Amino acid sequence: MAEKRGNLVKLKYDFKEALCCEVNFDGDKWARVTAREFRSWNGKRRILNVDNPSKPYYEEYVGPVYYFGTNNINEKPKKHGLVFYQEQDPRAKK
Repeated sequence: MAEKRGNLVKLKYDFKEALCCEVNFDGDKWARVTAREFRSWNGKRRILNVDNPSKPYYEEYVGPVYYFGTNNINEKPKKHGLVFYQEQDPRAKK
């Protein structure tokens, strides 16, 4: 039923979305997020690399920042540490 909500395009992921994705906020705090939010976060991002299960490690992710729910890249994100939406943030009060 995604087509009824206008979600017709498959989202591009430049990383393995099954891995543990975390974003940094408030300096030294990290939070686990979904891959969908991770790709739209403008701030520090890291992924848990488990190529060798006995020695997992976090690696910093440097990649494009997409508008949430689209494949459109946000070329000049203005605020740091936010999820970017194409139009208005749907959580914003009207």
